[in-house]
Amino acid sequence: MKAEDIDFFKRNKGYERIFKAIRDKYKSIGRIGGVIKLDDLTDSEKEILSNHFKKDFSKRKSANIDVNKFAATFLNTRFEEYSLIDILESYFDEKLTSKKDDMYQYANEKEKFFNRFLSDYEGTKCWQWLKSIYDNKAVGVRTINQRYDSDRTLLERDIKYVCDALNRLPVYEGKKLRLPVFSSHITRDPHGFDVNTDCGKMFINALSTIFGVSDVKNSEEIAELFYRAGIVIDEISNFVTLKGLLAYSADKCNKVFKAAYECNEVLQVPLYNLSEMDRVESPSKKVFVLENPGVFLSVCDFIKKPVPIVCAYGQPRLSLLVLLDMLYKNGTDIYYSGDFDPEGIQIAHRLFKKYPERFHFLRYDVEDYIKALSDKTLTESRLKMLDKIDIAQLKPLADKMKILKRAGYQELILDDIIKDVLSMN
Repeated sequence: MKAEDIDFFKRNKGYERIFKAIRDKYKSIGRIGGVIKLDDLTDSEKEILSNHFKKDFSKRKSANIDVNKFAATFLNTRFEEYSLIDILESYFDEKLTSKKDDMYQYANEKEKFFNRFLSDYEGTKCWQWLKSIYDNKAVGVRTINQRYDSDRTLLERDIKYVCDALNRLPVYEGKKLRLPVFSSHITRDPHGFDVNTDCGKMFINALSTIFGVSDVKNSEEIAELFYRAGIVIDEISNFVTLKGLLAYSADKCNKVFKAAYECNEVLQVPLYNLSEMDRVESPSKKVFVLENPGVFLSVCDFIKKPVPIVCAYGQPRLSLLVLLDMLYKNGTDIYYSGDFDPEGIQIAHRLFKKYPERFHFLRYDVEDYIKALSDKTLTESRLKMLDKIDIAQLKPLADKMKILKRAGYQELILDDIIKDVLSMN
């Protein structure tokens, strides 16, 4: 259209809502046609409609407009050489498309966007993750789709960072790197993969996808996931408290572990030090994992010899899992005792799944639960957590807890725990 003709429509504000309504109708039905309705007509809109239809709209508050009839009103005017589509496209400075056209174009562009990554990274370790995104199966794929819609330039950058990270995970070379160092290597920013950033969250979801982890809920599970990839976070405050164990590096017994063992002392080991050990051993090939610090210390007070016991501090920290991994690999049997509440059963459930061949429940059956009962009532929301328990050994306990709806605590069966630990050492 000529510039002066476009300018005519833009100067006359009465056309704005009319043209927008016709454009929306076109998007809906895919053609010029149908009826549009305008409420609360302005004076300028009344004037435009009166001029076009040769009728008086001055007293009208609303109008139903037949789009084809409106298009016909341009005949025998200075604009008759233009179709209504020409006028609309020039007015909005965009091609008029239907919703079907828009969806097709959107899907086509999106497929090209992700196909380009599949092509660029074919044959590399990150390809599995990219393919799972393409198949809409990756952990966090919904967020990726939302980011595609909001800012695909940033999304493209972050996908490239994550792909490079997956292809260069330290675990592939048998190494461990701290997160800021690894992040700097990939993104040239030590905070590039911080867990509170979009890129960091995408990296966590990518690791979850390639390692087959579906639900990473908290900082401890994130730390465990990174550790599997050879990336270490929180090495100092993440520690494990133990007694009666020995550690080795290059077949040489660690002096600190040895001294604590010989002196029957409790040892607190940060992940930083634990990661330097090649292996940790229990001389008896048994280890007792106690959920609560109070119970752990009570056992330590009573037993005056170096018995292999570990404190879990509730939800297992990464340092505890690294320690148990080492013990499990060298054939150590793991005995677990925890509180009788949904959270405690979930911990036992998780550890059993992780160490199935050598995991044993210590004082953790229905009879022990009855003996350890407290007056504390469990809420329905907490009891709902028990629905996910699918281990045969824990089902009777979970079912009984649903009936009684009360918590039980290790401290109430402390004497029995001490007796069992003594009898097995």
